[in-house]
Amino acid sequence: MKANRSRNLFDRKSNKPFKISRSKFEAFLKCKKCFYIDRVMAVNFPSTPPYTLNNLVDELLKKEFDSYRKEQKPHPIFSTIDFDGVPYEHKDLDKWRTSLTGVWNT
Repeated sequence: MKANRSRNLFDRKSNKPFKISRSKFEAFLKCKKCFYIDRVMAVNFPSTPPYTLNNLVDELLKKEFDSYRKEQKPHPIFSTIDFDGVPYEHKDLDKWRTSLTGVWNT
């Protein structure tokens, strides 16, 4: 395996103390082999995949509730919890949905 980076790696030939963060020490305690691959072999672990499924479910639910909001009807799932409400309509709803704005920044 080829090293992906050259900084913060353990070098057996070095006489300098090997500095390690608390999180890397914790990683060592959890899995010594993973720590070795990371700090000695310099192999990066794959990053976390994006929340594609979560984003899709969020988008679909918003569209579904928007349709009931437009019709001013309660969503059918409300009947399963004995709730007779209608999804709330507000002029700033689209603004609130953006991740960088939110409700509190309007």
